[in-house]
Amino acid sequence: MKTLANCSLREFLMQTNKIRHAAADFYKFVGFSEIRKIMPEFKGDEDDDTKAAMLREQSRKNLSAMIDKCLEENVDKTIELVGMLCFKSPEEAQEMDSGEFLDVVFDVIGSERVINFFSRLVNSGLISTENA
Repeated sequence: MKTLANCSLREFLMQTNKIRHAAADFYKFVGFSEIRKIMPEFKGDEDDDTKAAMLREQSRKNLSAMIDKCLEENVDKTIELVGMLCFKSPEEAQEMDSGEFLDVVFDVIGSERVINFFSRLVNSGLISTENA
């Protein structure tokens, strides 16, 4: 199956640009920025270690909430976004079985080059979650 990890350069560049826009829209639609704003309630008497532990715990809770948003509340949008990793239309993505879906995810996540590309786009601000 063709994915971002095994396509031509032309296909890669054109599809990653589509994904860049779709990911920003997905981030806004799902409400990740609101979840990321949730912070622990500090009382003011916590030491640095306690604050760090509270922040780690809140980060875990926030990540769990984001996963719930993707895998339950907005599952169809998640399927469409993952489908873009293998050049599938939204309709074709909905027809994927779980094995195909996981193959795509692991193929792309397992590609250091693809992950580095998206990481650099995020770090450069070209995939912005600001104002999301």
